[in-house]
Amino acid sequence: MALWGKTVDTEARPKSLPNDSNSSYSREFVTATSKGWVFQPGTASAATGNDNASADPEILVAIRNLSSTQLRSANLLSIDWTDGAYADASDFDLVLNFDEAITVTSAAATANNTITNKVYITLSELGATDMVQDNTVNCQYKSGSGTNSLTFRGRLNTTDNGFLSFTDNFIHVNGTATMQADSETFSGILSETASAQGTDNSIVLDASSGASGVVNGAITTASTTVTVDGVSGTIATGQVVTVNGAGSTPAASITATEDGDTGISTDNTLTITAVASQTSFTVSEPITVADNINLLFSADAGEGIEQNSISMLIEGADGATSVIGTQAMRTGFGVDTVDGRIGLLEDSDGKIQLESSADGIQAEEFTVDADGLVVETQAGSASGSASILKGVTTS
Repeated sequence: MALWGKTVDTEARPKSLPNDSNSSYSREFVTATSKGWVFQPGTASAATGNDNASADPEILVAIRNLSSTQLRSANLLSIDWTDGAYADASDFDLVLNFDEAITVTSAAATANNTITNKVYITLSELGATDMVQDNTVNCQYKSGSGTNSLTFRGRLNTTDNGFLSFTDNFIHVNGTATMQADSETFSGILSETASAQGTDNSIVLDASSGASGVVNGAITTASTTVTVDGVSGTIATGQVVTVNGAGSTPAASITATEDGDTGISTDNTLTITAVASQTSFTVSEPITVADNINLLFSADAGEGIEQNSISMLIEGADGATSVIGTQAMRTGFGVDTVDGRIGLLEDSDGKIQLESSADGIQAEEFTVDADGLVVETQAGSASGSASILKGVTTS
């Protein structure tokens, strides 16, 4: 079984790296890009030897269009914070780690609960006596856009001593705020469970087209020149070309001849590079396409599902555990699973076996630390109980 893959399945993710933020080789520093699996510079400087955060990422495994056509929607791997006792009016940070770089558009975070045009996560402030919510804190997006690690900050209210908990387990997107992975609108992170390469349960909607047309003559030999008729609107350089799946038109009608990928039909990567006339144009790479296929030409491309909130109750680093469940581990505390080590290549002593030698390479081991759990159940001193952020108290 390969150590690297290109589907949303657990077995396709980087299994040779630990899910431990204390390690410079942590899986949270590896992201999926259009070039493949890469090590981010700067934060992973000990692994890459490059502490320049603006440098190009180090490509670990080259897989063309991995993030846009294979993984589709990004996966939320973990959610972290700093343990401690937080006083009234203190700032509290949540750090969310994804397996793709995320672009966020959000109004600047403020030291209050105003959430207009912001991306935010709501926490409950619970009283230690009865474990009942006394107030809420909106942790607003603060930083990290363009990376796979997003920081959310909330200003605590004046309440009695107690604990923090997740109010509704969602990332909220208010007003004009957005989250995106590659060109996909990221207002909804989808829990992906597909087992076959190139399939998933995400949905790509037709764009609001700037123009449309019908292929006039099948392209059976790879070509970058496309001829259309029945044009409505204006075809222009820079527009994205996608298949309109309406009627009997198959959505996977365009094939990228370089690798045989039909995902190019709807993944927004095929663009118009030159326009000879309103019936003939050049696209960004050689393709084949059948006759009479309905095409859309647009600047905004195909949008993903629009939602006002994003569930955090999705698979985590091991592909099965809820990111915020009572069994989920925060990165930095270690996860002793096959997925967290190179388990399938180990012998009974935990050594990676070489093909022609009895010698092995000792794999780094991680043990489960109960202190690293994301949430736990806490009983009130007088009555009630609730699930709280482990390691955090308010005063």
